[in-house]
Amino acid sequence: MGKPTALLTNDDGISCRFLRVFANALAESFEISVVAPLEEKSWTGKAMSRVGRVAVKAQDGLGCPAWSVEGTPADCVNLALGNILSKKPDIVISGINIGLNTTLPMILSSGTIAGALEGACWGLPALASSMAVPRDLYTELKKNNGGRMDDERESSLRCAAELSTQMALDLLDAPTEAFTVHNVNFPLPVNSTTPVERTSPAPNQIGSLYEETDKGIYEFRFQHGPLGTVENRLSDWDCLNMRRISHSVLHFANLGKR
Repeated sequence: MGKPTALLTNDDGISCRFLRVFANALAESFEISVVAPLEEKSWTGKAMSRVGRVAVKAQDGLGCPAWSVEGTPADCVNLALGNILSKKPDIVISGINIGLNTTLPMILSSGTIAGALEGACWGLPALASSMAVPRDLYTELKKNNGGRMDDERESSLRCAAELSTQMALDLLDAPTEAFTVHNVNFPLPVNSTTPVERTSPAPNQIGSLYEETDKGIYEFRFQHGPLGTVENRLSDWDCLNMRRISHSVLHFANLGKR
């Protein structure tokens, strides 16, 4: 039997180095295809480009079949599964995202998670992978497409890619749950012995995300609001603060069930 197949996307853009490091790790165990946004599409949630036309272009240099999409991560996965790929992959994977995707408000806003969720909507196993980075490093990486970091952080990125690859393989061996995304967040630094904890999203409250920079002009300014607690389970936020790997299973099919 050949390798299992995987579709890889992200929300930082197809040129992001984090995606390419992840693609290299996945290629050891999967036949992969990459369909990712042409440019950064963070904080777009599961938005779809209903108005206008969406351009798709084949891309070289990733070592696998790859396409850029002038749209959102959800667009990318929908186009891949419905139009670009000749057959559905065994799993849809999104990441590795620059920055964490923890707490309920961020999960609902995340383009990374939305890319995986679109795959789950097609009945496929879905994994979203993110890495927490310090704010100053986050700003630097966003400016240079996730450029190379120092050796210790590079080692952590490669480790996160390898651990995410193993998690993806493990998902293939487990029953696929409908409309479910496995959301994994890595601390920095991380290594092969860093504990993995099953977590639940913290009910963070976020207030204003905008700052007036000129009269009538506002710019995005992210800040955390008050953090709530999770009953009977470690929260994803607390887990990362403990320098452990957070693994939250997001059961979107359970929305409205109580």
